[in-house]
Amino acid sequence: MEKKEQLQTQSIPKLIGTLSAPAILSMLINSVNMAIDKIFVARGAGILALSGVTVSLGVYLVLQGFSLLLAAGSASAIALGLGKDDKKGAEKIVGSSVTLSFVLSLLLTVIGLPAARPMMIMYGANAENIRYAMEYSTVLIAGAVFFLLAQTANSIIKGMGYAKRAFINVFVSIIVNTILDAVFIFVFGWGVFGAAFSTVIGNAVSGVLAVHFLCRKSPARLKLCNMKPEIRTAKTIISIGTPACVTQIALSLLSLTCNHVANKVGGSAAVAAYGIVYSVIMLVYMPVLGLGQGVQPIIGYNYSSKNYVRTKQTLTYSIIYATVFCAVMFAGIELFSPSIVILFGGKSDPNLAAAASYRLRLFSLSLPIVGFQMIGANYFQYIGKFKQSVILSALRQLIFPISFILILFHFIGMTGIWIGAPISDFIAFIITVLLIKKEMMQKR
Repeated sequence: MEKKEQLQTQSIPKLIGTLSAPAILSMLINSVNMAIDKIFVARGAGILALSGVTVSLGVYLVLQGFSLLLAAGSASAIALGLGKDDKKGAEKIVGSSVTLSFVLSLLLTVIGLPAARPMMIMYGANAENIRYAMEYSTVLIAGAVFFLLAQTANSIIKGMGYAKRAFINVFVSIIVNTILDAVFIFVFGWGVFGAAFSTVIGNAVSGVLAVHFLCRKSPARLKLCNMKPEIRTAKTIISIGTPACVTQIALSLLSLTCNHVANKVGGSAAVAAYGIVYSVIMLVYMPVLGLGQGVQPIIGYNYSSKNYVRTKQTLTYSIIYATVFCAVMFAGIELFSPSIVILFGGKSDPNLAAAASYRLRLFSLSLPIVGFQMIGANYFQYIGKFKQSVILSALRQLIFPISFILILFHFIGMTGIWIGAPISDFIAFIITVLLIKKEMMQKR
């Protein structure tokens, strides 16, 4: 069955399973990859090195934000374009996106390398961990071209409905990264530098595989004649990708806030605990984002084709699946948080293990309703309503959590970090429900 016919006629649950499973696995593997880096660093270089890598998370999120500016924008634009049978326009988007990824990554590297040390201090590095933070962040910034290329090209492939192919690209890169992590850290003794370098090599492998597919096998191919970006095409990509970019930049600012508060209260150990909590929570968030990426072509195609019944069905099933998954993960974290924390070297530091376990339980309190909010915010992006998507993302990832964390910190100290985020999730959930309800009433 042709991809186009699948999007039009195949049963929604089956279609979601077909397109989302590879995307979910891809995002899950991505989050596992981040966790593996931290596990290897904690076990091979120590908790202090882990706190340095945690500080570097802000830079990683900035890079990911700019990559999603192109990745999410191009994927959504291509899905909408193919839904309108505009293959020529889709190929222009492919070419422009790849070119923009090179240009943007070059700018990020040129600007980022000289600014790395001030950025690490801004993100909460202290005298103990700044060396490790610098090692990790400078390697990531230097390899930004591979990061942006891999993210952009694989998202384009997903937007065309070839989520399985994108998953293969990411899976191969993660295998490479994991093997090199072990070799660089435990055999060569490269520590934090080895973890960062293996990540860059993994991204390079993924990017090369994705570009090869776009040049040879995709329905909207990467052609040299389309690699000169047009202003109109670039505006389309950037306008659609802005909500996803805002979300990641907001996460970066949230990371900055949490690092500073943690460092002020408990020093490097508290920052390391935050890094552990964040890594575990991302193992929950990333599959939900993968589900969203999987349904993106279904929603984008059917909405642009004015098939609002299938659009609504896709949204409903997606929310149900995301909510069930998050609820199960919530139960697992509440029951097994001590065992989870031990994986990150907690066994060698009982105090860190106890603190991280308790904080992980607090941070996960809002998980049962997070799935709805994440899918809802992405839904508005997929149908081209970027204002709503930006507002929802900014409220949940930036305005509410930072406000609550800073306010609660003055009253209850470190605990303010761990309950500020769940409170903001509950408020953002209510706003998302109201906006989704309004949208559904308009498209009856």
